[in-house]
Amino acid sequence: MKILSKFKINITTYIFFLICFLCGYIKNILIIFTICFIHELGHLFFIKLFAYDIVKVEFFPFGGYTTINNKINSNINKELLIACGGFISQLLLIFILYLFRNNLNIITYNLFISYSIILILFNILPIIPLDGNKIFHLLLEKFFSYHLAYYLNLYISLIILVIFIFINYIYKIDNYFIITFLIYEVFIYYKNYLYLEKRFLLERYLDDFEYHKIDNNTKSIRDLRKNVLHYFKENNHYIKEKDKIRDKLFDK
Repeated sequence: MKILSKFKINITTYIFFLICFLCGYIKNILIIFTICFIHELGHLFFIKLFAYDIVKVEFFPFGGYTTINNKINSNINKELLIACGGFISQLLLIFILYLFRNNLNIITYNLFISYSIILILFNILPIIPLDGNKIFHLLLEKFFSYHLAYYLNLYISLIILVIFIFINYIYKIDNYFIITFLIYEVFIYYKNYLYLEKRFLLERYLDDFEYHKIDNNTKSIRDLRKNVLHYFKENNHYIKEKDKIRDKLFDK
């Protein structure tokens, strides 16, 4: 019951529900909301499995957003499983519905399958803040520095977002609410970089993380990668990354 207190419904969801009810689409929106709820349960399963602290689970008209209190330097593989959890639960839902399809109303069954596939295809897009983008960003962080991965993710997200807007404009799809939300989230992502970079460095200075690799040839503080322990070679001796970060953060 404690976890239920973390669930929040955004005011826009209530408004959207009311509009759908007045227009006779209450069944459609209830199906979409059910799919979104199950999707978030997939995330929550892995979040609880890895003992991360849940801040809140907020539901919007076309999806949910789970906020957790974890460190930027958390294990990438665990974060990947959390990001994939929503897709896993949706695919499991489709499989269960298929098994019991003969016992379900054909219209309801078709709506569940159609909406599930549409939401998966949309959410897998590498646009901030969709799950597809979280997965893409985490994969970038496996191979690139935190700084480079952040900006590569931003630029690629912008390109895909522009294509998405262009396609919607051509085909006159009424997705203006979604487009506005995505533009806002991309802007916030760009705006938050300096704060997140400082937090990324401060975490590594204050805490001892589980590192899977060691890099002895790091040149710049912006070359730091998640899950990698770095050493800087200067004047024929090595400097620990904590010492370099201390100089970066505090020696002004």
